Amino acid sequence: MSTQDAPPLGTSVPAALTLLRKRGERVTRARRAVLEVLDSTTEHLNADEIARRAAAKAPGVHRATVYRALSTLGELEMVRHTHVGGSAAVYHLAVLAPELGAEANANNAHAHVRCTSCGIVLDFPAETLRPLVGRLEWDLDFHLDPAHAALLGTCAICRVTAPQG
Repeated sequence: MSTQDAPPLGTSVPAALTLLRKRGERVTRARRAVLEVLDSTTEHLNADEIARRAAAKAPGVHRATVYRALSTLGELEMVRHTHVGGSAAVYHLAVLAPELGAEANANNAHAHVRCTSCGIVLDFPAETLRPLVGRLEWDLDFHLDPAHAALLGTCAICRVTAPQG
């Protein structure tokens, strides 16, 4: 996913808060802080990093409360997590700026790759996996969720700098 496809940082929180209210959910300090943390970065943050940043934004919000907020926001499909292999799951917003329109928000659907050498996590359009998803559905009657786990491999930099054996 290129950065031009994603909504500008800091634009998704109002939409997310509105959606919480429409669903009859409470807008708590912890939920707001989690949404603000995730909306303020393009980094792939794990729960501990989110808790640390949320506590800085909303002093008094405890780690356990942030974990519960992440869980609830995940159940509400407002936050997604991805297992990246060899480290803690990372989180990102699934609720985007509505003014961009449904097509722009659909274009934000992405999957992840993680370098097993350096640990970098990179985004790419989930659309790239469509042939594989279709093949698995056809051959195995298996529905793949490509956003749930990162594909593992070696990035270009590590391939170039790896010792030749």
